[in-house]
Amino acid sequence: MTIKIKRPRGTRDFTPEDMHRRNFVRKQIEPVFKRYNYQEILFPTIEDVHLFEIKSGGEIKEHMYVFEDKGKRKICLRPEATASVCRMFVDKLNDMKKPLKLYYFCPMFRYERPQKGRYREFWHMGIELIGSSSYESDAEVIEIAYKSLKNIGLNFDLEIGHLGILRGLMSELGMDDKIQNRVISYMDKNDMKRLRDIIKNKIILNLIKLKGGKEILGKAEKLLENYKNAFNSLMELKEILNYLDIEGIDYKINFGVGRGLEYYTGMVFEIRIDALGSESQICGGGRYDNLIELLGGQPTPATGFAFGFDRIMNALEIQGIDIPDRYIDLIIAPVNKEVKKNAIEIASKLRERFIVDMDIMDRKLGKILEYGNEINAKFALIIGSDDLSRNRVTLRNMRSGEQKKILITELIDKIDRELNLNKELHK
Repeated sequence: MTIKIKRPRGTRDFTPEDMHRRNFVRKQIEPVFKRYNYQEILFPTIEDVHLFEIKSGGEIKEHMYVFEDKGKRKICLRPEATASVCRMFVDKLNDMKKPLKLYYFCPMFRYERPQKGRYREFWHMGIELIGSSSYESDAEVIEIAYKSLKNIGLNFDLEIGHLGILRGLMSELGMDDKIQNRVISYMDKNDMKRLRDIIKNKIILNLIKLKGGKEILGKAEKLLENYKNAFNSLMELKEILNYLDIEGIDYKINFGVGRGLEYYTGMVFEIRIDALGSESQICGGGRYDNLIELLGGQPTPATGFAFGFDRIMNALEIQGIDIPDRYIDLIIAPVNKEVKKNAIEIASKLRERFIVDMDIMDRKLGKILEYGNEINAKFALIIGSDDLSRNRVTLRNMRSGEQKKILITELIDKIDRELNLNKELHK
């Protein structure tokens, strides 16, 4: 009796074509990170559950995969990356020169109801800048997120806020941390009804409604002129925006940006693509100056962001942005079994330089060429007994059908030349 086993709900299988598309996009984003001197890290898939109970917020804790291991330890699959990076910093990186510029690309796990753009296993790609409290560092992470998405051709909306403004105002109005966290959680969910139920002060409601260009800063200044801490945070936001203006970053100010994670303390930002519907947010981040200290480290400022990589892939499809097909350089076609040994030797040599496939199904030549078209081979190298007796092979252009006889001793140089010529003709 056989049993058909299905993949777990909320997970996906990625085909070779899927992986080609995903890797292509990753390779467009990663160089932007590296040009700003960010270095890749990786951390465990499982973590102590308490890591995320300290300051990740109720939304995260509610949807964690939690289990007990054989040593009776309470373990979870990581639901997000920033807490893991900070734990890693305290464990291993604290003595390194600051600022530390780190990036990651790995799956996260949350037990949520699966729907388009929301999965139980999903990928985040993000950066953390640890050790600097400067306005430039906040501007830098926003700039990197912006330029990374521009590099892959996406159209999007960038909204920037500052939770220090709102928390400063709420603290001066006597609201405790528990209430503040609820307010920010409702803001993150855009739940205006609940916000109105717990906020009785019109200044707060008027503040979080402010959205637009730099012209709204004057309105915010008037609202906050009697609230010192909130006003000082507003001045910080103005400085960050000045740096973004120098770089020509297109943004909107939104004092209602909440973020669902409780560890954010200052600048926050989100990037959205409305065409994605309810899952429109493809990036979120901000400053979190207290988290490392809460995890047992020294007081250390930090800022960063994460892309929802799966949503980026959905956005590329919706916006009709093409990803180039995968091509291979050569398919080697031995015309009979007698030349197989020679074909293997030639393939082995060519693989030192080119992407090479070879027929291993003992097909007829026509079927090999048909297979070569299916795998997007640029050229076919046809190896026959008669040609081998003359120390040569036949190189066939799979797009044009043109064929050339080439001496085996000149094979690498000639293929290299033909591939470069082919690239120029089809740019």
